[in-house]
This record gives sequence, C-alpha cells and structure tokens, in this order.
Amino acid sequence: MKIRNALEADKSYMLEFCKNTFSWGDYIADVWQSWKSKGRLYVLEEGGRVVGIYHLAISEKQAWVEGMRVHPQYRRRGLGKNLLVHAESMAPFKTMRLIIESENHPSIKLVESMGYRLEDKWRLYSMVPTNTKSTVRNAPDLSEIMALVDSITYADSWKWLPLEQEKLLQLIQEKRMIVSDRNQKVSAIGIWNRSCDFPQVLQLGYVNGSSDGILGILRFMQNKAFDLKCERIQVFAQEKISLETSILDKRALFYLMRKDQEKSITSDTKANS
Repeated sequence: MKIRNALEADKSYMLEFCKNTFSWGDYIADVWQSWKSKGRLYVLEEGGRVVGIYHLAISEKQAWVEGMRVHPQYRRRGLGKNLLVHAESMAPFKTMRLIIESENHPSIKLVESMGYRLEDKWRLYSMVPTNTKSTVRNAPDLSEIMALVDSITYADSWKWLPLEQEKLLQLIQEKRMIVSDRNQKVSAIGIWNRSCDFPQVLQLGYVNGSSDGILGILRFMQNKAFDLKCERIQVFAQEKISLETSILDKRALFYLMRKDQEKSITSDTKANS
C-alpha cells in the first residue's frame, strides 16, 4: 500500500468507485482537474489499483481535508485512517478541519477515534435564483458587523475557513460582506461567494441576524444569482441559526470536525516529560 500524488492515468480508476458515492452520485469527477492542478490530490494504491483518494488544502491558518473516498470493497480495513494520517503528516502542527454529513456515522466514529472533535453544526439549504428587489448593501467597515459575527469559521466553496478580523477586512474589501438594515441599524449580515469549483453555483457561506434581516440577505442572493446566470444557490448556516422561510429548501446537516495538532503534540510532550 502506498499513498502518492494523483496522476491523470488514475482518473478512470477513481471514477469506478466515486460515481455512486451518494444517492445523487458524486462531485469528484468535476473537481478532479482543479484539485490535481493544485498539487495536493492524493491517491491510495494497493496491488496496482487505486482504491482511495482525498484532497488537502493547506493555508497559513489550517489544513482542510476533503473528498476522502475509499473503494467499497476495501472499506473497514483502516484505509480511511491511513489517508487521514497521511493528511496530518503533510500539515504538521496545523489545525485540521473537515466536514462530515451528520448521518455518516462510520466516518464520524473514525475521525473521533483520531482525536477530532465536533466544532460546530452547519445546515445546508438550497434556493432558486429569481429576479427580485433587495435593499441589502455592502458592509463599509468592521464597526457595523462585529456584533453579528458569532462564528470562528465560514463556508467558501465547501471549505470552512477561519473567520478572523483580517479575513473580515478582506471580505469587506472584496464586497462579499453584505448587510441588511432596519430602522437605520444593521439587522443581519451575510458572506457570499461564487464557488471556485462550481461557477454555476452561488453560495451564502455565513448569515446571522433578525428574521426579516436574513430574509433580505436571501432575497439579495436570489437576485445576484439571477444576474450572474447561476443555476442554483447554496446557503450554509449554523444549526443554531433559525432559517424558517418558504424560499429555502432544507437539506443535509453537517458536522464541522477539528483537531489541533500542535496542541496534541504539546500535550504528548508534557505527558512524557
């Protein structure tokens, strides 16, 4: 068994076991070229056959693990653990994060056994683009939004990224931080993006505020998706945020899992001293 960088010749083997991962199929074939071009798409090879795959995105603040798949015939043999151990070895001392659907109990059990903990619960919703009016505006500075920032992460193209002051300032500069007003006060905030892997999808990666304020944010997303000719809208919101509106279709619940490698290593060092 060995884990190595993916080659173009591996794609056909990968498609054999990734095309029916979920009831609706899988997305790995769509992101293969994008992930491979970034140099951190890895495959697990056994007996000359590709039976596992995952992608790793490393930034200054964290390492993000995504797209981990194991061939159905090779499951329950510890290969998923081998892939995750490899990911951790490629990003020593980094905070590791990954997202798992709440009903995927085997994967949750696996990562928990390796020291990952539940950091937050996020719900996925879908929404249809439409030509509608919105009074939402771009946030001009931090002072208007900080009271409604109640998360340390936000979703961007299915990656949950650290949401710190430096990032907030960047989002404001990029005009991706939007606000909804009521009685001349900010009543809701949102962070939007156009998926880098699926440009036909517009995403709302964070939202918080009053019900009417959030509705304004959602209307803005519908209209922006319509203007950009996007096919659909994905809305990510923390489970603690109540989103009850007829324009949203509630989808799956996801668990954001986290492991702080530096802390784990420090703790082990102290325990052995």
